[in-house]
Amino acid sequence: KLKSTYTDSLKNHINADTKRVHTSYIISGASTGRLSSADPNLQNIPVRTEDGKRIRQAFVAQKGYKLLSLDYSQIELRILAHIASIPSLKIAFANNVDIHAQTASEMFNVSLNDMTADIRRKAKAINFGVIYGISAFGLANNLRISREDAKNFINTYFERFPEIKDYMDSTINFAKEFGYVETLFGRKIHTPNINSKGHTAGFAQRAAINAPIQGSAADIIRRAMIRIPRILNANLLSANMLLQVHDELIFEVPNNQIRETSELMTQI
Repeated sequence: KLKSTYTDSLKNHINADTKRVHTSYIISGASTGRLSSADPNLQNIPVRTEDGKRIRQAFVAQKGYKLLSLDYSQIELRILAHIASIPSLKIAFANNVDIHAQTASEMFNVSLNDMTADIRRKAKAINFGVIYGISAFGLANNLRISREDAKNFINTYFERFPEIKDYMDSTINFAKEFGYVETLFGRKIHTPNINSKGHTAGFAQRAAINAPIQGSAADIIRRAMIRIPRILNANLLSANMLLQVHDELIFEVPNNQIRETSELMTQI
């Protein structure tokens, strides 16, 4: 898989003139408004395995430059805390508390001081799973626990954060009535199968729940991207914005401008 999808594919895409790999971005590739990348896809370069990390090491900056990566921290969970108006999560984010530990503490009645890696891992799986409308079956697979335990975890989660259940229900009802949902900026994302039956309905409902969150994250990073070239020019900085990987931007920056560029891009 690594060889066919990445190694061979990337080799075939080296531009004869620039000696570089260039991707194409598609603005209409995902219904939520996320950018997608093709020929080759540079948004899914592997990093988890040792072999994957070695493939990632093939991407280097030109001489005298470094690659600078900046990303939004847990942006979709932050957007969920805002859209669903969840006081405890808002406070945790404002105070830079470990959000998965905070969730675990509230769900499992464990103090932050007594938090174990295993309890935090379960809360993390539920936090991210809920954004995508995960089922008890899906969560059971992720955590390698029984479906009954997974169902209890999800029920406990909604008891602790009833605002999330309210958000999910109201979003599905809105989509059923109007045939679309909206991002925080009012961009419409259509939900054509929302009134279907069976598996199709379940998939459409999960998509409707996730779309305002993922779509708002896409809107936010694009708003930043639009401002960046002008601000780089105004500050006489030579960085190039190379890649967008959903909640992350990657720049190629002269070695002597790393700190200034990093600080400025972080503000934007």
